[in-house]
Parts: sequence; C-alpha cells; structure tokens
Amino acid sequence: MLSVLIPTYHYNTLFLVEKIHEQLLLENIVFEVICFDDGSKSELNTENEKINTLIFGSFNSLENNIGRSAIRNLLAEKAQYKWLLFLDADVVPVNSIFFKKYIACFKKNKTVFCGGLLYQNKKENLGLLRYKYGKKHEEISVEKRKINPEKYFFSSNFLLEKKVFNSVRFEEKLIKYGREDLLFSLGLVKKGYKIEHLENEVYHLGIEENKQFVAKTKKAMENLLFLVLEELIEEEEIAILNFTNNIEKIKMAKIAGMFYPIFEKLAVKGASVFFLDVMKVCYLCHLKSKHA
Repeated sequence: MLSVLIPTYHYNTLFLVEKIHEQLLLENIVFEVICFDDGSKSELNTENEKINTLIFGSFNSLENNIGRSAIRNLLAEKAQYKWLLFLDADVVPVNSIFFKKYIACFKKNKTVFCGGLLYQNKKENLGLLRYKYGKKHEEISVEKRKINPEKYFFSSNFLLEKKVFNSVRFEEKLIKYGREDLLFSLGLVKKGYKIEHLENEVYHLGIEENKQFVAKTKKAMENLLFLVLEELIEEEEIAILNFTNNIEKIKMAKIAGMFYPIFEKLAVKGASVFFLDVMKVCYLCHLKSKHA
C-alpha cells in the first residue's frame, strides 16, 4: 500500500530507516522502505547495508551518479505500491503519528500532500547560515503554505499516488544541485493536480557549513537559469527571475553581477541570509550576462 522512497548520497540513512520502519510496523499496513545511494561509493554505505536486514527494508548503491532527479524517478519505478512517500535521507519525523496523518490521506485522489519542514534549535546550529536560511525560507507554517501551495513544495517530505508521479516525474536534464522540486511542483499544477499542505513536518538534520551551503546555492541558481534556457519554465513564474529581468531592463545586470563575490564572502563570514539573498540576485545577473 505504501512505498517510502529515500535517495541518499554519502549519508548514513540507517537511523531514519530504522525509525520509520518501527513506526510503520505499528500501523499494520503493507509497506516497503527503499533507499538508493546515488553512486557516492561512501564508507557510510557499510552502515546503510544494514537496512537490508530489516523485514521490509532495502538498500542499494548505484554504480554511477545519476543525479537528484533521476534517482527519484528510479526509486518510483522500483516501488511496488500505490502510494509513494518521498523523504530526504537527512530528515526524521517530528512525531509518532507522522504515518497516521499520511495514511488518512489515502482516501483522496489527484492530490499531492506536503508535510513541511522544521529545524531543531540546537546550539551547534544557531550560528550556521543553512540553519538561518531554513528557519526563514523553509520552516513555514501550514497556514502560510496553504496560501501559495506550489511555492512551498519541498521534495524532502511529500506523498502522492504512483500514477500521479508517473504523469509528471522529475526532469532528468537537471544534473546539478537544486530546483528540481520547483519544476516538479509547476508540473503538478499544469497537470491539474492539487497540492495540499499538512501539519506533518520532518526535522531537517543535514546542516552544512557555510561555504558548502553557499556553493550549493550557486549551483541552484545555475540550474534555475538552465531551466529558462531549456524553456522548461517561464521567467514570469519565478519572482527572482522577474527581479533580475527588471535589473536587465535598466542596463545594470552586468554591474550587479560583478558584486556577487563580495556578497558571497559576506554571506559566508557573517552567516547572513540577507547577504545570501543579495548574492543570489547578483549571481543570476552574472550568469545571465554571460549568456547574453
């Protein structure tokens, strides 16, 4: 009835899988938990292999890296059951009724359910840019998420029917980090599916160091421009692209693009979400100027 699908890369996923496996056994439903490592060849896979000892768990390490979109599509292809729950490897359910809430959704058709994200207020996280960014841009109340459902779609915690997934799928042209969830949510809307937000969060545990997170953010901006150049999205659909278009109209894009290294350094040094957001705009201007 339920396939829980977890893509991972160089991460010990055993804790999460043991946790959800234990919860699902108590729900008395037919289920499986499938985890694929995307060709990381990590020593951590020694721990991940223990997932195969669980009754309804399986772990497989891919020989080659196929990308964040393709691995999700592959997981869906391998899934046996009607309902698919996608979870990132570095999350954990906030409470013990996590699956009860999702199981209650099985009665609805043509709907995708998003549980949301939370961040733990641990002392070691408080000064990190990834934590601050997550608190501001991703830890969003269910009331606010419901106002703009597709904007707050995160691929780290969502449930849908397999037939719905197969009609949209993740875009495999996207190889670099980021923005595959944006394109997927737009695809859902265009296909006429409803995105419904629930108060059924997971904690996001994977909090990178500042330099690593800023580097990932730049890759996400590169992916965003790639989507435009490949005509996979319309610029008018995305607020930051509209903003950079306005900068281009006043002939300031090239100048703005020159400042991104400054704001990058400020974002890293001060763990500043403000400077990160400014860097994103300037970096997009830089990228668009190169393609002009």
